[in-house]
Amino acid sequence: MIRGAALIFALTAASLTTPAVVTGASAGAAGTGAAQAVAVTRAHSSAGAPGQVLPAHAGASTRARPAHAGAAATGRQETQIVINSITPQAPRDPASEVKISGAIANTGATTLNSLTLRLRFSRQPFATRAEMQAFAAGGPMLDSSRESLVVGQLVASQKVPFEFATTPAELGMYRFGVYPLTVEIIDVTGRQLAAQRTFLPYAPRDQQVARTKIAWALPIVDQPHRGDDATFVDDGLHDAVADAGRLGKILKIAETSTKGVNWFVDPAVLDDAQAMAKGYTLKSGDKRTARPGDQTASQWLQRLRTALQDVPVSAVPYADPDIAAVNHHGLDATTGIALKQGAAVATALLGKQVTTAVNWPAAGVIDRDALDVLAVGDVRTVLLNASALPPSVPITYTPDAAATVDTVRRPVRALLADPVLSELIGTTGTSAPGVTALTTQRFLAETAMISAERPTESRSVVAAPARRWNPDPAFVTALLKTAASAPWLKPVSLSSVKPSAKTAVPRADLLYSDKDRQAELNRAYIGGVRQLSRRAELTATITADHRRVFDTALLRAASTAWRGRTGAAGPLLKQVDTAVTTRTEDISITNGEGRALAGKNGIVPISIRNDLGDQDVTIGVRITSGDPKLLTIGAFESPVTISPGKTRPIDIPMTANGSGETTVKVQLITASGIRYGAPVEITVRTTGYAAIALVIVGAAVAVMLAAVLLRVARRRARKIVKARDAARNVPRAVPEPAQQREGPS
Repeated sequence: MIRGAALIFALTAASLTTPAVVTGASAGAAGTGAAQAVAVTRAHSSAGAPGQVLPAHAGASTRARPAHAGAAATGRQETQIVINSITPQAPRDPASEVKISGAIANTGATTLNSLTLRLRFSRQPFATRAEMQAFAAGGPMLDSSRESLVVGQLVASQKVPFEFATTPAELGMYRFGVYPLTVEIIDVTGRQLAAQRTFLPYAPRDQQVARTKIAWALPIVDQPHRGDDATFVDDGLHDAVADAGRLGKILKIAETSTKGVNWFVDPAVLDDAQAMAKGYTLKSGDKRTARPGDQTASQWLQRLRTALQDVPVSAVPYADPDIAAVNHHGLDATTGIALKQGAAVATALLGKQVTTAVNWPAAGVIDRDALDVLAVGDVRTVLLNASALPPSVPITYTPDAAATVDTVRRPVRALLADPVLSELIGTTGTSAPGVTALTTQRFLAETAMISAERPTESRSVVAAPARRWNPDPAFVTALLKTAASAPWLKPVSLSSVKPSAKTAVPRADLLYSDKDRQAELNRAYIGGVRQLSRRAELTATITADHRRVFDTALLRAASTAWRGRTGAAGPLLKQVDTAVTTRTEDISITNGEGRALAGKNGIVPISIRNDLGDQDVTIGVRITSGDPKLLTIGAFESPVTISPGKTRPIDIPMTANGSGETTVKVQLITASGIRYGAPVEITVRTTGYAAIALVIVGAAVAVMLAAVLLRVARRRARKIVKARDAARNVPRAVPEPAQQREGPS
């Protein structure tokens, strides 16, 4: 409603001309030109001080709901009212003069005649905050008296100021409480053309009420601007920390010391600012640009460090990760890492001890599982929206802001932010006419009503705007100071807001609706972050000190900043993915070319290189034969430790069972056997030359052996013949010539 009013104010202000000057002339002297003076006189319908006319204020008001269904649409659209101030904002004496000033405007093209401006009020204060809300939303006027200012004629594009001067006594105020006020403009028939509603708290000095303790929780949270720690993916932080930027405006509020303010700082914002101040690399698309140190970021960080030195500060987990989503979708270790990293970075960069013991979940809601994880991470207090932990039985008053919730580790204190007060301090568009006055008046009225509900009982309330608010420093600073001076409020720190048996009410269980779950980072997105996280974790497991260099980058990827806009995280995720791949590839197999194995058994050497530069790594090797029947792998050294910048050779024994060609897959692995990086395939050719050589040699030996045996046999045969002849020792007879014999001799 407030933001809608601000928009209408802004649109109306753009259409208005320079306001006319209003004099104290009679109604009959009213002119008809846009620049001519318009008479405003007072008509009494009840006792009161005479109306006065002051210089006009620029701006216009919202259009009120029609007084009845038959009200003319043209009049409602053309006539507008703005209330610029109510002073004092909360009168304390019956005779104190109360001035309600503002301006009325005719934004149409025709002259409006016989107009009357009327102040409507009630002698009875509101009984509950629900009645106040109904009145603000256009419910019954609750009026019993009226005071009028006769406007007469209002020409096209004319604006005139008004002021009602009265006292609490004249308005019938007699006790502490919040009273309704309405300024309306009517025509001669009594038809309401426009109206503006507001509230007036009355706190008489002779009526003491218990002060309501109020604590403010103000966030300094932004979206991540880096992918990996060395590379920015956008230049948005420079604009955000400039004086006119969102974080620059928040700094101005922090530099104004105000009681009861407690700051919640995202350490990733401080970390990004420091990195930018030192000089940084910006990667946009495929283009990388080296940038010098940013003085705007440096000065913002220095001023913030000074501003927060003596005030209560809590750190949100680093980069404000979506605690609910990461625990619902398998990133169990993320919460603990973010809590630990958040406290360490905030302490280092703010120069004071800062903890994450007080946690502010996204949207102020949390379920049991996520709360248990926070409690295990040593979170002692959670700041929730009051609707996240409602009373178990409906009550008609505002309960105390502190409660206790049980967890698996220990009871956790829950601080419950009032949704109305939180929305009011986070109001935007306060530069539009009347918004600041009406918002401040509503804030005072809400807190006064809380005190009036149980005037003898001191309770606590907490106001916490949206975590990525874009405040108006002047408005917020003025509101904080005004609230601090209200006689029914007492600014306190969050640490002093504790459950009390006296003011405690029974609470229902934590509410975490389907809508809350749907608002989380979705399963598909977190699944991608989880896969990236597993790859990044491997780069730590192989190093000597297990250094986790991608933790902060992964926390930035899981930030609540990407809720409802995961596409905006695309450049960041791409940069982190590239950085993880580059670091993984720093451990590589350097000789993956083909090899030939000449023989049944042989050695195939491979080499592993460590290009990390500053880390010893211990890495294992897994080698798989593409054809185990042809080629088998023997035992080899694994894992091996490699010094920075060095290469380590490993001899791989292999056995060939024939000739042919196959591939050998070489995969680096961690100590637990998880694959590290992409595998390398080596082609191995087995020739079978050794077996052929054995056959040839065997045949040659056989031939040679046969020749030797034959020779031995021949030599032995000769020896046998000679021996036989020697044994006989008989010379051989020489044959004589044949003789002719005839008969016996």
